[in-house]
Amino acid sequence: MKTIFTLFASLLLSISLLAAGPRPKSMLTVKSNDFGDVKVVLDGKRFESTTNSITIQDLNSGYHIIKVYHQKTSGYFSIFGRRYEVVYNTAMNVRAGTLVQITVDRLGKTSVIESNIGRGPFDHGRDWNKDDRKGGDHDFDFDHDGKWGDYDNNQGYSSGMSDRDFSQVLREISKEWLESNKIKSATQIVTTNSPTSAQVKQLVLLFNFESNKLELAKQAYANTIDKKNYYMINDAFSFNGSKDELARYIRSFR
Repeated sequence: MKTIFTLFASLLLSISLLAAGPRPKSMLTVKSNDFGDVKVVLDGKRFESTTNSITIQDLNSGYHIIKVYHQKTSGYFSIFGRRYEVVYNTAMNVRAGTLVQITVDRLGKTSVIESNIGRGPFDHGRDWNKDDRKGGDHDFDFDHDGKWGDYDNNQGYSSGMSDRDFSQVLREISKEWLESNKIKSATQIVTTNSPTSAQVKQLVLLFNFESNKLELAKQAYANTIDKKNYYMINDAFSFNGSKDELARYIRSFR
């Protein structure tokens, strides 16, 4: 009888896992009401359009750093001869299967609406996988489109995380109650951005469990822009074994 019950419980668990399936992707839409161009930097990746709207599909749920540039006749700096200013810059926790819509008015003020995909006021149940507009100059796939690097005062691009962006990320992750949620959010940040060694250390110090500290330090190494300073991460560990394990990981990193 006990064996039958165990088999039945295992069957129910398998069915529930199959029913759950992968977490649905999310979407970001940015639109300017005055028809000025908009440009978006999402997790250190820039998306450029020649229109007043940008849509980025296939976003994973979790924390994302979103920065919106809006064309203005007297903007703070220029990109390709046009004047732009930053009108939105924040770290946002995007829920699975969510459409995030950022609208910029003629004064440069922004409003944000979040809704389930297929139920948003501007979505009307559109199936983006079958949309004829997909692949245009204003519809993008996060994994396959865009270019790495943020705008840097009209003198090229900067791939590192600014102090302001990182401070926002640090505050948001600190609000998480469960350490399991913290490690998911922190891992997503370090694998989609280019932090400094000092920034990685601050993230590692958010955790109590040594295993989470070590895992995050390993995940962050690939994108860290000053690897020569990675030795400072050792100060965040409580045990020498973690320091040795990280050193072995770095030596074997390719």
